[in-house]
Amino acid sequence: MSLKNLAHRGYSAKYPENTMEAFIKAYDRGFDGVETDVHLTKDGEMVLIHDEKINRTSTGKGYVKDMTLEELRQFNYCYGQYGHYDIPTLRQLLEYIKDKDFIVNIELKTDVIHYDGLEEKVYQLVKEMGVEKQIYYSSFYLPSVLRLKELDSHIYVGYLMEHSYAKKYKELIENDILAFHPRHNFLNKKRVEQLKQQNKIIATWTVLDFKEYERLKKLGVDIIISNDYLR
Repeated sequence: MSLKNLAHRGYSAKYPENTMEAFIKAYDRGFDGVETDVHLTKDGEMVLIHDEKINRTSTGKGYVKDMTLEELRQFNYCYGQYGHYDIPTLRQLLEYIKDKDFIVNIELKTDVIHYDGLEEKVYQLVKEMGVEKQIYYSSFYLPSVLRLKELDSHIYVGYLMEHSYAKKYKELIENDILAFHPRHNFLNKKRVEQLKQQNKIIATWTVLDFKEYERLKKLGVDIIISNDYLR
């Protein structure tokens, strides 16, 4: 595959992360797609926010799982910037990308709170919206990765890693997972070659500057996820 550049939580270098504004501006700027994070609300809505709590990025406090969508939308997800930004739903983002040449990497945030049935809910919504070919799935939580593979053996599923490279690599190979998503500083020539020999797609995050972008590009990674536009 040709190198893809995805905007981390949307165009988060310039706009509040995981907001529709950040996703739309990523498309306008020329990113190939966006990476985002999905959680489940108290009333079963799939919302896009990184943390389990809304404290860091909004004017409110508390766990996403303990609030309904209506309650979550009482707060401003401005992340310290001017203007009002609602917490978006996954449906909103998928509606936006429909009929666009644009990818969404959906990270299922199941590694801390194991949201019951989130894998099925996300997968079914993607099918309902008819955007299957535009979606990459990923998670740090191996059971979620394996559940997605069970749901559909043809979809893109990536295994995220921030620690314990050897352990995660072993799980990747043993479970025949399509793609590996390690943090950028874990990648070197030897590891990239090893992954390529295993026919794994390599997506890496979060690349912060052009020098690191160029290093990873030369190594031959497939997907670079960054806050800013580095191409």
